[in-house]
Amino acid sequence: MSGTLIFVTDYGLEDGYAAQLWAAAWSASPGVRCIDGTHLVPPGDVLTAAYRCKTLARAFGPGSVICAVVDPGVGGDRVAVAVECDGVGCVAPDIGLVSYLWTEARQRRAVRLPTPPGVSPTFHGRDLFAPVAALIAAGAPLASVGEPIDSPHLLGELTPVTDGDQLRSLVVSVDHFGNCITGVRLSDLGERRVASLSWPGGKSDRVVTTYAEIDSGVGVLWNSSGHLELAAREASAAERTGVRAGTPMAVVLR
Repeated sequence: MSGTLIFVTDYGLEDGYAAQLWAAAWSASPGVRCIDGTHLVPPGDVLTAAYRCKTLARAFGPGSVICAVVDPGVGGDRVAVAVECDGVGCVAPDIGLVSYLWTEARQRRAVRLPTPPGVSPTFHGRDLFAPVAALIAAGAPLASVGEPIDSPHLLGELTPVTDGDQLRSLVVSVDHFGNCITGVRLSDLGERRVASLSWPGGKSDRVVTTYAEIDSGVGVLWNSSGHLELAAREASAAERTGVRAGTPMAVVLR
């Protein structure tokens, strides 16, 4: 594997933490091509980070490597992993960030990463994840960076549950525009169609194809990554409804 290294973190842009990942990657593998996927994942939001890893993996494709660092357990007993899923690599704390990559892949493998001596207990992103991701992006085999494991930790709540004529899911991410992206995918429906989407305190049966079709209030549509989302026209659906990442959602099917 040799390709682009993409950072996905909750570091923000104010403190220089994100730039230190670039420095660590270049120290491990001079000249590796780096991209800031996003450093604006809400702090500690594992659901959003898992979704961002999926969308960026789809965008950059095989040969790319994601360095995903949303790590509320840094310095604790969580382990570090590297995976390769249909040719896309990802290095991350083993808390579910690779869930979509792993469950939607046909070919996949994973290794557990050792923690080198001298690593800062509060900055594994700089001292562990970025250097390993850079090595893999430069062509290092996955087996050379860790010990094989059967599976990384997966977030079961990302998979919708069938309940009669409903699919029960949750909001996995709220984007910059306030669109509330659910865990329901086109592939979860089979031959059925969406009739309505409800959440605690609200419901919408306005199922549309584009944002322009939502005259007022909120509507339901499929986004560009094949996930069902709650949206508003030129407004934030999250602000209008109070929905946020983790909010339970129920999709009525017909």
